[in-house]
Amino acid sequence: MDKELYDALLKLKESIENDSRVLALNEVDARLSSNEEVMKLSYKKDMAVIEYEDAINHFGQTHEITLKAQKKLYEAKKELDSHPLVKEYNQKYQEVRLMYNHINEELFGRFISKNRCA
Repeated sequence: MDKELYDALLKLKESIENDSRVLALNEVDARLSSNEEVMKLSYKKDMAVIEYEDAINHFGQTHEITLKAQKKLYEAKKELDSHPLVKEYNQKYQEVRLMYNHINEELFGRFISKNRCA
């Protein structure tokens, strides 16, 4: 690889790692990962996913048991997504995702066909 290209890519990598949006996301991620309330809500949601998948496999999508499991999953996911720390994480994640999309467009936009569906 060309030394200049390698140095430019290294600089880009370092710039991304030190970007305030990425640093903020990493900080919220660390708090999110260690928050017991979020962990409990996440576990509750995961168990609801398993229950819903089992209901679909055993009873089909329209059975009353499946519909109740689906509602339980919806409520568990809504409760998790409504937690202030999860909301903050999602907002920070969105900012970083937009940054990455911009970088991707700048670097590779001219190589991607405008007619192609992504």
